[in-house]
Amino acid sequence: MQARAKTGVDFENLCESDGWVRQTKSPKVIWGGKGRNNITKIKNCNFNPSLFTISEKSNFSKYDLYNPTLNKYREVKKYKKSKLKSWVMYSEPYFKVASWSDAGKIDKDTYNKFVQDFWDYNQTIGLFNQVEKGINELSEGVTCIDGFISKDELVFRTVIVKTSWMGYYRITIQFKLKND
Repeated sequence: MQARAKTGVDFENLCESDGWVRQTKSPKVIWGGKGRNNITKIKNCNFNPSLFTISEKSNFSKYDLYNPTLNKYREVKKYKKSKLKSWVMYSEPYFKVASWSDAGKIDKDTYNKFVQDFWDYNQTIGLFNQVEKGINELSEGVTCIDGFISKDELVFRTVIVKTSWMGYYRITIQFKLKND
């Protein structure tokens, strides 16, 4: 487990209080197409982003805390509220190259071109807004180091990060406080 992930879990455990218990749910995005992994599926769709689609079996729910008395869910982020004046990472539910094994399966330039084409195509059909909505549907907001923020006080966006692991592009959901 990455150090960042480990400290995040430790922080989630610290947030258990006042009826809130740690119960995590991460988005499960299943990509349609032929193949055992996303890289193979991308190749088998002939790098055509209109053919690389999300399966209806996908589940976008994301939360870390549950309050059974209130029947409510919250996401937990180890950020101070002041950090949320700028865009920060919220979730990476999309496909990505993040290991040497994956990197050995596809050329970086070919992959990055596909990510850019996927981005451009899906901007026109609203996929990113659909995923953002699905991820936030159950959660009432975010518990931070210094308190809770309602999702009504937050804005979300989906971007391509071009400085990710080994130069492989990554599509990421970011969030910040709304500007008043």
